[in-house]
Amino acid sequence: MPHKKRPLDRDSGVVRDASLVVIACEDTYAVKQYFARFRTRKVQFIVLPTEDGRSSPKDVLSRLDSFRETEATEEGDLFWICIDTDHWVQASHLQNLREVLQRCRQKKYDVAINNPCFELWLFLHFEDWRSLEAVSCGDVITVLRRVAGSYQKNRCAQLAIDASQVQRAMRRAKEMDRDPDEILPSRPVTRMYRLIEILLDRDSIQLNR
Repeated sequence: MPHKKRPLDRDSGVVRDASLVVIACEDTYAVKQYFARFRTRKVQFIVLPTEDGRSSPKDVLSRLDSFRETEATEEGDLFWICIDTDHWVQASHLQNLREVLQRCRQKKYDVAINNPCFELWLFLHFEDWRSLEAVSCGDVITVLRRVAGSYQKNRCAQLAIDASQVQRAMRRAKEMDRDPDEILPSRPVTRMYRLIEILLDRDSIQLNR
């Protein structure tokens, strides 16, 4: 079997003993552009986005599995699944979503679940989310555009976000997560704060701007 090469990008200033933070997501642009905001030498973010339309929870899990099978990983590396509930909680898809979440627990993958979508996390950088009622991703994007001025999934990098806003988003998201042990939350929740919290605790990241 050929030796697996550790996928560290030295040109980005990442140190030799840096940890990997691998995030498989169903989004194509927003998650990857969001994490590109962070400056770090101690970790390297590797976002595995959807590039071929295969965005189901099973496809997202498969991308993370494939990465672990083909790349060299070490103790201390973090492996995350970023999943939006959105239409995956509809009756025809719900069982598949539950199975993926269960498999993530078995594989010890961390899960940043967003109900309904990642844009809720972005919104919390600007304002509190006040409703406990279920909403659609379209609803969240509408109010995000209202508070942020503009938003397109493929232009997440253009959102003006500073370090204090990230801290506020973490606090707001944590306060919203009233049942953190609930695997599949039924109310608006974004658990992206868990990943950011871990990285800040490790003193591993700073915001680029």
